[in-house]
Amino acid sequence: MPNILGINLSAGDEELALKKVQEFLNSDSLHYAVTPNPEIILLSQLDSEFAEILNKADLSLADGFGLKIAGFITKQKITRITGADLSLKILALAEKQTKKVAIINWEKGLSSGVEIKQALQKKYPQLRCLVIDVPRAVNLESDKQDILNNFAPKIVFTTLGFPYQEKIIFNNLNNWPSVRLAIGVGGTFDFITKKAQRAPKVMRKAGLEWLWRLGKQPRRLGRIYRATFIFMSKILLKNNQK
Repeated sequence: MPNILGINLSAGDEELALKKVQEFLNSDSLHYAVTPNPEIILLSQLDSEFAEILNKADLSLADGFGLKIAGFITKQKITRITGADLSLKILALAEKQTKKVAIINWEKGLSSGVEIKQALQKKYPQLRCLVIDVPRAVNLESDKQDILNNFAPKIVFTTLGFPYQEKIIFNNLNNWPSVRLAIGVGGTFDFITKKAQRAPKVMRKAGLEWLWRLGKQPRRLGRIYRATFIFMSKILLKNNQK
């Protein structure tokens, strides 16, 4: 199992990840997936609870080209699987297998619950889904909890951003009896609502999404600096200490 700065990553490609997703959906208990990227791994160095949550995940997908480079530097094989791409596959699977999907959506995010619901109905007309707008917190309010459990979803997506989306899942492992898979996906649904635009495929393959994001949102400079230069400096420093 690859490990970058103390965070475990699942081995295998997207096909294997989808196979694991199907196993989770066929199981008798809740499983959760995380999608570490350089920023998430950097935060885990400062937040031991967050690091523990990441390492207890049933599926940990390397979401970030920086992790692939880190794997090359540390001589570990890491396959990049983005949360945005996998989410589309999970949604298509849920529609095909008539699995209910709930989305715990940050109320101050780019896309409202109504906008997400409309976009999903257009893209996946047979999908049964519920979208709940909530504040960014690590616990779900009791009334929202009741709404979710009454809907009885098999799959839960959270869009609160890290570490909130992972912590709200971890804090509810025993509170969602119907759920078999939960996954934090950040702004993935903003791509579906078209409130945000993904980098062109050629830039994604070349690992230049950060440049695309910087051009679209210059205010992200600090985040991009941490995810590139700070992250890589830590990788190189640790690798040189071996």
